Amino acid sequence: MTSRQPPTRRGGHPVPRAKRGSPFLGRSLSSSAQRPPTQLRFRLLRFLALLTTVLGFGTGALVAWATAHPAWVSRLSGLLPPPAELPAPRAEAKAARQRPPLPQQPQLQRDPFALDPLASLSYVPAIMYHDVVAGRKEVWFDTTAAELRQHFEAIKQAGLIPIHIDQLYKHLRDGDPLPEKAILLTFDDAYLGLYENAYPLLKEYNYPATYFVQTGFVGVPTSKDHFTWDQMREMDASGLIDFAAHTVNHPPDLRVLDDARLRREVFDCKTKLEEELGHPIHYFAYPEGNRDERVKQYLAEAGYWMAFTMDPGFTGQSPNLLEVRRFNQFRITEAIIGARTFTLSRSPDYWLDVTQPLAPTDEVIDGVRILTIRGGRAATVHAERRYEVRTLAQRYQADAGINGSFFSIPWINSASNVMVGPVMAANHKTFIPGRPEDDKVVRGRPLVLLGRDRLRFVPFDPDTMTQLDNLRQLMPDVTDLFVAGLWLVKDGRALSPAEIDSFRLSSAAEFRPRAFFGVDDQDQVVIGVTKTHVNAAILASLLPKIGIREAVLLDSGFSTSLVYRGEILATGHAGPNQPSRPVPHAILLYDLTRLWREDPQQQASANSPGSRLEGLVQLLPSGDQEVAKAQLESILAGQRTLKRGERGPAVVAVQLGLSRLAAQQGRLDLLPSGPDGVYGNEVAQAVAELLLTDRVSGTESLAGGGETGSPQTTPTPLVAGTATLSRSRPWDGVLRVDAIDAQLLQRLLERVNLAPASVLVDTRLERPTWPLERKPTRKLLPRAALD
Repeated sequence: MTSRQPPTRRGGHPVPRAKRGSPFLGRSLSSSAQRPPTQLRFRLLRFLALLTTVLGFGTGALVAWATAHPAWVSRLSGLLPPPAELPAPRAEAKAARQRPPLPQQPQLQRDPFALDPLASLSYVPAIMYHDVVAGRKEVWFDTTAAELRQHFEAIKQAGLIPIHIDQLYKHLRDGDPLPEKAILLTFDDAYLGLYENAYPLLKEYNYPATYFVQTGFVGVPTSKDHFTWDQMREMDASGLIDFAAHTVNHPPDLRVLDDARLRREVFDCKTKLEEELGHPIHYFAYPEGNRDERVKQYLAEAGYWMAFTMDPGFTGQSPNLLEVRRFNQFRITEAIIGARTFTLSRSPDYWLDVTQPLAPTDEVIDGVRILTIRGGRAATVHAERRYEVRTLAQRYQADAGINGSFFSIPWINSASNVMVGPVMAANHKTFIPGRPEDDKVVRGRPLVLLGRDRLRFVPFDPDTMTQLDNLRQLMPDVTDLFVAGLWLVKDGRALSPAEIDSFRLSSAAEFRPRAFFGVDDQDQVVIGVTKTHVNAAILASLLPKIGIREAVLLDSGFSTSLVYRGEILATGHAGPNQPSRPVPHAILLYDLTRLWREDPQQQASANSPGSRLEGLVQLLPSGDQEVAKAQLESILAGQRTLKRGERGPAVVAVQLGLSRLAAQQGRLDLLPSGPDGVYGNEVAQAVAELLLTDRVSGTESLAGGGETGSPQTTPTPLVAGTATLSRSRPWDGVLRVDAIDAQLLQRLLERVNLAPASVLVDTRLERPTWPLERKPTRKLLPRAALD
């Protein structure tokens, strides 16, 4: 426990405190007048001393404050003498202290060794050399000076630019830009040949490089000679050579060392290099590439920022910053051919022109038929189960629609609505995080953020983009978001096949009908499909030719479906009774000119029970709505209950409502089987968890009548219903409701608060409208061409 210190003013002066029981507080004048004169004089002297002390401290504090604020005091003549002139460095420091602090941008917390999503899209090679010899090779992994010159010439001819290790770290860690074709040159083991043969060539070509040094070998001859500390300092001073750690004694396998030995190899190497070179050392290379989680933990504790392995591959495809990959010198050609820095800048917002009417086009570009619909205002739908895109467009009164992004269970007969990555849609306005196992896979893929008439595409980072508050730092008014498959076009440039491969989307190379979403050169949102089977690279090469400024790949193949005013223009899968494949996610477009003419209004109040029931029923396929509505109305009228073991559309409607409520509360553990239409254990538990219990501080309280079998539950008046709780098994801590009566159904409708389906976009314009003379520059084909 620390002792309390008296409060102080600026400058360390103590704050005077009034003494309790002061002789001049709360005394009457009459009693003071009756005291002897000597006693009064003594008390008067004490008061004057106290007053002098207070004034002295106050004056000192005022002088200290005035000294710290000369600009303000200078406006009051005669208070202070001119301050003495400060030397330039001190004056600058003083001025810096007086400046108001700049507002700091909020920083998202992330794994300190995670790669930036942008960096994971780049192909930046690191090349690993060992000794460079003047004549014949002594061991197989030596490189001759003539070979190294050939490598440098190949690097030069291919347009690659060698970079410093700090540049690579900032790129991998924070996504800082690099030259279009960057490469890192590294040399291991502190051989003398690196000073005598490699260093002169590096100076000749003006190429920076990184030398990984085992400090116990510096200046010590073994089977090969090694450079000295003086030679290291010379190279370090040149600015071309960056030195990094490679242990003390180069043990072949750090994993087998005990803790004390491992600590010496990792920590002492860093300390020695810093002492000899006079600056921090942040990087490390594993001897023979061997490491495990324990070894990496020691590196993190020692303060290393990045560590290199001997695993072949480009640095951007490394699993983390403590396992950065390198090519050996024998794979220099592969590294040069594949080197490419993904030049995606920090994505700006696209402000969309939503005033233009929807414009469908049908074009053939280089033998590929492409259908697009442009204009209007966009919104997304994340349905509670899978529907055809046409059904979703009709439900939400949209003019056009296209299948959305990728969902987790691709089976055609599945009803699951689980998406790959986070999702938020206009129909439920609920942020639903992705599954952690999916989020790791889609790192770096485009996260689409849709706000009010603006659109942004950013690389998805699972370390910082799985919470809505963090995403609102990127776009405060975000209303819709989802993770797409990969970028097709960025800044009007088609991505190359190598860049498309970097997203590691297994289906990207397959030939199938393709769907895409983006923005064109007229700032209009675009949805489109190919009627011709193509792969992602071919599609990317064609989109700039039709004026696409930025575009991402949507789920394609069987899921492809483009709808315009009730007609299916393209589909990737059709059956006798199924014109297109049902999907859980769709992008809808609304023609504002039509909405302005029609001025749609809700006829029923969204707060009425009938309206909420209508909204719940409309979640069902149209053929089941009437039956479900009649059954649910009879429950609300008290004529029947929905019992455990029942099946049918009414059960499906309840399951869909419970699923929506579970998603709103983040309870993804409930109803894992989806809307299967059976009132079983999952429904019984979900009703109890979502409608009858309130979780407060880890405890449960029953919100309705009936026994619970648990001494911790206490009845509350939230629901007056008489739900029967399951007692068919010993108490296992899980509440289960055997029947749903009018009160419970009413409670479900109130909590879900589903209004009848309506348009998902606002028809108002809050931004200045575009000039009336602005018209699409693309030639629109006759409507008949779309048939």
